[in-house]
Amino acid sequence: MNRSNKLAFAIFGNFVRKNKESYFSVRSSIKQGHIAMPWDIYVSSAYLYSIITGFIGVVFGLLLSPLLGTAFVILFICVFLAMISYYLLLAYPGLVAKIRKSKIDLTLPHGVAYMHAMSKGGLSLISIFKSLSQHTDIYGEFAEEIDYIVLDTQIHGDDIITSLKNAATNTQSEKFRDFLENLINVVETSGDLDTFFGNMVSHYQATAESDQGMYLEMLGMLAETYITVFVAGPLFLITIVIVMGLMGPGNLLILKVLIYAVIPLSAAAFSILLSAVSLGSNSKLFKIYSVSKKIHHYDDVRTIVSNDDERLIRKLMRSLRWTGLVEKLKNPLKIFFADPEKAFYITIPAALIYFILSIYTQKITVEVLDDSIIISLLIMLVPFLLFYETRTRHIRAIEESVPVFLRRMAAINDVGMPLSDAIGSITKINLGVLSTEVKLMHKDIVWSNSVIGALTKFERRVRTISISRIVTLITKASESTGNIKETLRVAANEATLADKLKKQKFTVLFSYLIVVYMSFAVFLLVLYVFATMFLPKIPDVSSIAGSGMLKISSQKLEYTLLFMHASVIQGFFSGIIVGQMMGESVYDGLKHSVIMMTIAYLFFTLFV
Repeated sequence: MNRSNKLAFAIFGNFVRKNKESYFSVRSSIKQGHIAMPWDIYVSSAYLYSIITGFIGVVFGLLLSPLLGTAFVILFICVFLAMISYYLLLAYPGLVAKIRKSKIDLTLPHGVAYMHAMSKGGLSLISIFKSLSQHTDIYGEFAEEIDYIVLDTQIHGDDIITSLKNAATNTQSEKFRDFLENLINVVETSGDLDTFFGNMVSHYQATAESDQGMYLEMLGMLAETYITVFVAGPLFLITIVIVMGLMGPGNLLILKVLIYAVIPLSAAAFSILLSAVSLGSNSKLFKIYSVSKKIHHYDDVRTIVSNDDERLIRKLMRSLRWTGLVEKLKNPLKIFFADPEKAFYITIPAALIYFILSIYTQKITVEVLDDSIIISLLIMLVPFLLFYETRTRHIRAIEESVPVFLRRMAAINDVGMPLSDAIGSITKINLGVLSTEVKLMHKDIVWSNSVIGALTKFERRVRTISISRIVTLITKASESTGNIKETLRVAANEATLADKLKKQKFTVLFSYLIVVYMSFAVFLLVLYVFATMFLPKIPDVSSIAGSGMLKISSQKLEYTLLFMHASVIQGFFSGIIVGQMMGESVYDGLKHSVIMMTIAYLFFTLFV
């Protein structure tokens, strides 16, 4: 507990605990959202932070008193900010719980498929749970919920039935609660886990499309909220500020705060919200499943190495390193296609060098800085995006071919052929982009005599969640049983379903991509009209005493520059947001950001 939480609990703790029943929903949401803070401390902190926000409102009100006017307005702003922050903090646990519910529902079919594969080896339920809890990076929130059940049995000492009942009571996901209640019935009646998990896999795969529909509806609601509040809202405020400037003394401060602070910060907050809602990036994983075993049979054998042998070994290692370096130099771009982020090692220094050289021999003005910053950003981002998009398209082609590959393996394995021989047989079949990967897997099997090692290397090369789920499913099933033909069919069905859901998501969200581009075009067009048709019509000398026209007429260039900055900033963040909704990664939005940002910059540079 940090100092602020301790202070809040010391001040408001008694009051909060006396009104315990008033915060029942908050208490439930904190438990369901797995927020690591006692409910009374959280509510006490909400009171403290709301008061602090109110004082901050007073300070800003006093600073802006020439614009806000009476003390009543300042007091209203103070109370309004304090109440908004208080109710937002109380609503936050409920939002976290709902987000967890959506993620649990979407990852549950994949997690149950993993349990089905593990149950074929005759493992106990708690052993299956422990194995699944080690793969939270692949199976997401469902694996985390299972991990809490494991902790409940290990730390609190509860039996598995009690832990399952506790989890069913605390979860907000109806699907997960239904799964646990059915599992409890199976365990209490000593039913067959393999049959139960198999039936549940078939059921969840049949209903996965409708479940994703609810997730897409939530993303659609967020997209509409972004367009209404964060695109149309700033445009409306900019219009109001300009109109108010005509009736009184022109004030650029509010406009600058809106463009340089409100738009970026609100967009960043919305991006964080999308990151919390989405299932995570498909481009890279933090942990790759691997198996290693140490052999102790020859620990008592002493190895005698002569000086000549040591020199030979060092020479061989130098030769291998040199050969590897030469292979990389033959095709240096292959490094960046394999790992696009390495392009930043070159593009960031190049962008910095260009920026320094571009302003070194010129008088530093805002226009010069604009040109230098925009072009530097393009130098930094465009090469990375080229490699990233190429790799993404390559991986997408691989994922589309995986279901056919798995079905062929299942058919070949069904006639009794080992998995290693089945992969070797499939190398003779044309699977498109995946053919190269299958041949690499077969080569790894020939050299290492390990199917699991070859699959793990394939997983490392591709590094997507869908491929990792399939590889983990096959490798764990191979450890628990020698007959994995049904597991291969489950994996094939899961890969087919994942590909189908991905295409469905793209089809639904593509309309929102068009809407975001159209809203950005409207934003750009309105500011263009202000800069080219509205500002030039303002007379240079005001004929009305006390009017703000005289002030605005003397600041036309500064207003135009602010409009250009607003368009560039709005375009950059709109691209990030729409990319996150379409591809669940900030990287997926950078290409849209570059497109919108470049359009806005060229539009104002060439036509204003």
